[in-house]
Amino acid sequence: MSETKQVSFIGSGIIYYKGRDIGNCSSADITYDVDKKTLPNYRGGGGNAEVLERITSVNLAIGITSLNASNLALLNAGTVSTIATTTVTDEELTVSALDRLLRVEHMIDTSATVTVNTAADVLIPALHSVNDTPNYIVSSAGITVPEGSEIAASDEIKVSYSVPAGYLLQALVAFGEEGDVVIEGLNDVNGKKHVIDCWRWKPSPTGLSAIGTEFADVSVAGELLSDESKPNGTSKFFRVTAQS
Repeated sequence: MSETKQVSFIGSGIIYYKGRDIGNCSSADITYDVDKKTLPNYRGGGGNAEVLERITSVNLAIGITSLNASNLALLNAGTVSTIATTTVTDEELTVSALDRLLRVEHMIDTSATVTVNTAADVLIPALHSVNDTPNYIVSSAGITVPEGSEIAASDEIKVSYSVPAGYLLQALVAFGEEGDVVIEGLNDVNGKKHVIDCWRWKPSPTGLSAIGTEFADVSVAGELLSDESKPNGTSKFFRVTAQS
């Protein structure tokens, strides 16, 4: 007599995209879109005489909580380049209005010295010479000239600053990327391991949440495409290898 074996499942694991460990992931779901056609039973009693279900797409959605530069590129169909530490000397800006951000070309290292000069190369002090209020306010994005500053609207100024090391993401310039996905999983209930191989995953741009009150958890969805190089009798989409 056969014995029914109950296997409960709570999963965790590591996900690799094109061989790269994409970091902490909260979920990985493979789903199907199905086109269902039915032939009603016209002979009485209800129900259907026949049903045909055709899979129209195979989908993989991954919840990502590790928003490193490579993952941000994945979420935004982008490219990433490295920014080296450097200095910018005498970047020219025009004060278009007071109490408005004057965006500089790069990012300012606010822990380093920032100097502001007039167009004639005269140093402008950070504090007003009479009442010690700010002549300008420095942020990572640029310079703001407040009301009451010794700098006037429409003045031309020159800003010198340090640029911190980092990266530059160019969004929505790398469409059509695809690659293999390997999910090295674990059933936390019984300690059994499994590996899921997905041959061709084409992720769709997801976007990002720039401000939030909770840890970011972004789901990037894409379609598993058919890999015609796989022989007959094997899945062209994915396979699961698991411990019994």
